[in-house]
Amino acid sequence: MTVALPPALTQLVERLLHTGRYADEGDVVREALRVLEHQEFDESPALEAAILDGVRSFHVPYDASVLDRIRQNARL
Repeated sequence: MTVALPPALTQLVERLLHTGRYADEGDVVREALRVLEHQEFDESPALEAAILDGVRSFHVPYDASVLDRIRQNARL
């Protein structure tokens, strides 16, 4: 596989190589893809806990007043 990178990303790869953490460009790309995979497909423990809290909590139907309160809190 051949990948063309814009100059800014090429410079980033070169800087990462100079740290000594990576053996070659392929190592940098593999690590970047691992991080992307984790970000895309793995849920964080905090997110999972928040989802479970929401599922377990008492359901409050949304109406205009609830949505207004959410909007007001979001502006703070």
